[in-house]
Amino acid sequence: MTKDKVLTGAAGAYYVGFRLSARGYAVGLTTHGTRAIDMFVANPGTGKSITIQTKTMLNAFVPSRKGEPYWKWRVGTSRQPPHETFFYAFVDLRNDPSQTPDVFIVPSTELPHLLEEYTNDTWCVIEEKNAEKYKNCWDVIRDALE
Repeated sequence: MTKDKVLTGAAGAYYVGFRLSARGYAVGLTTHGTRAIDMFVANPGTGKSITIQTKTMLNAFVPSRKGEPYWKWRVGTSRQPPHETFFYAFVDLRNDPSQTPDVFIVPSTELPHLLEEYTNDTWCVIEEKNAEKYKNCWDVIRDALE
């Protein structure tokens, strides 16, 4: 993995960790190279916990696809089996450090519906018509931790 990809991935993971810590959750980032899980998140009040895999792109937004914009992130083969306490946080850094990143929260049970194959690789694709369901929807995590 190139240095730029490592830094991009770290930026996404730290941003998601920051957003969750600011909401009062205990966040533990895994060590670099841990497969398929980037962080553990716990609610100190309820004792419930979840795991999150982050996927980050400098610019995930694609202006059109047969007339409709969409976002995409490479998922590859590092997927865990779907589980109700496992989530993906797809981060779009919007190609501009002065902009607030967008985060698409996807329960792992819903990920298979968003996957597309491109030249022997797997990508998560979220079309604009479905973006509202996932984009900056931190409540999905809150609900899992209550």
